[in-house]
Amino acid sequence: MKPVFKLAEIDDADRLTAISISAFHTDFEVAGRSAPGGPPGYDSSEFHKRMINEASKFFKVVLDNESIGAFWFFRNDLEKAYLYRLFISPEYHREGIGGQIFNFLFTRFSEIQIWTLKVPKWNTRTPKFYQKAGFRINGQDEHFFFFEK
Repeated sequence: MKPVFKLAEIDDADRLTAISISAFHTDFEVAGRSAPGGPPGYDSSEFHKRMINEASKFFKVVLDNESIGAFWFFRNDLEKAYLYRLFISPEYHREGIGGQIFNFLFTRFSEIQIWTLKVPKWNTRTPKFYQKAGFRINGQDEHFFFFEK
């Protein structure tokens, strides 16, 4: 399974929003949360359109000519970036696509020396995923773990 990573366009926002909703709802299911939900804007096409325009880079994950996920980041400067969000359609979880995303990011943007991100503390699955990619917890507050690689 070899996805390709293409820059997202405004026309992709509705499809990516639908994928975001299904992906983040599975995080809630795994964590045993009583109601589905996700991070701010996860269920909004307008939010995704804004991010496509504002992010330093916003990629869609494409497999067999179909979008199956997305990820985007903001550069703090030439050598530091914040991975704002990453999601994959649930039917492709545990297929190695996340690792391929990180290989792409770390190779294509090799000048970025420090990557940061945050994960809500209630999310029991995602920290392991980021740790497997080489991220380490470097701080926390009441609601989040902060990661760096």
